[in-house]
Amino acid sequence: MKTILTLAAALLTAVPSLAATPEELDQLLQGIKSDIAAKRLSSPESNNALDKITEFRAEAPFDYRVVPLAYEWGEAYVALSQQARAKGDFGKAQGYLDNVWRVAALTPGLEEEQRALDESLAQQGKQAVAVKDTGPDEAELERQRTLAEAAEKEKLRLQQEAEKQRRIAQQQAAEKAKREAAEKARREQQERERRAALAAAAAAPAPAAPAVASPIDLDDIALDEPVKPVARKLAKPAPVRAATPKPVMNTPTAKSTRLWAEAREDSEALAEYPVPADLLASKNRKIAEQMGDICQAMIDKDASVVIHMESKSDYRWLAVRLTLCARRIDRSYRLRHSFEPLNGGEPKVSLHPPRSSSLIEQVN
Repeated sequence: MKTILTLAAALLTAVPSLAATPEELDQLLQGIKSDIAAKRLSSPESNNALDKITEFRAEAPFDYRVVPLAYEWGEAYVALSQQARAKGDFGKAQGYLDNVWRVAALTPGLEEEQRALDESLAQQGKQAVAVKDTGPDEAELERQRTLAEAAEKEKLRLQQEAEKQRRIAQQQAAEKAKREAAEKARREQQERERRAALAAAAAAPAPAAPAVASPIDLDDIALDEPVKPVARKLAKPAPVRAATPKPVMNTPTAKSTRLWAEAREDSEALAEYPVPADLLASKNRKIAEQMGDICQAMIDKDASVVIHMESKSDYRWLAVRLTLCARRIDRSYRLRHSFEPLNGGEPKVSLHPPRSSSLIEQVN
């Protein structure tokens, strides 16, 4: 008895006309499960499990998740064949099995049910011609076996890739825990050193008190001798000197402030996009998606961005939203952006030719 590997062949030879998104493929799989549960195996038209299996194969020929569902679909038909055979309706039983031979020839129990049906027909002196007996020649069978092996290799590759990603995630988690433990130990050591310094300072002897002049003893003075007043010198207050202004130091902070003040984008704008005032005021996270094609334009032009805003806080917030929006399209895209205070007018974002370094580096 020949076994036609039609399932693997269909999975690997179907050419998708338009790539479906992962969400759409998940919906198709869920639809196949629902149709099988409701016994919508091959009808009604355009709303049955077979149509969805065929569509999934066309959209994702190397996605093996549909294989178990195709077998489940075939097992449902095998069960229907068993019921029809028990009632003596051998023609209907063979029709059910023919559907399975065409779509999922490796369905568990299919060959056993075909043998049982053949024996039932032989007992009545009848003979049925099953679809499995009119299959392709040996060359076609060999090609389908090769495709089935390729599908199995692809399944193994995906499993190995998933295992690799799992190991990487475990390694990263272990390294993070190690860094956190080292940082905790460092902070604890700093705290111990701080407390030891405080204890040492508390245990140090107090400095000696300054000598105080002895008071006059009245018993040492004769009664008939007038008491002479003790002369005391009052310290003259130190003259107040006018504080001289310190020269401005060329500190890194002062230098950075000067460079930022001088940094300007002098190139001609490639495009300008107004910023929706209401979305900016409410800090709506979908603001970038509401600004037309700005995210795609930034990537296509590899543009540097100037954000014209009244406040730097709004500028920083919008820069984050634009960055996230662009990276959802291209994770490798790096956004270069700068701030330009508004001199009247409405907030906007202008796209400029690409830069290889920041504006402050160019000024420096």
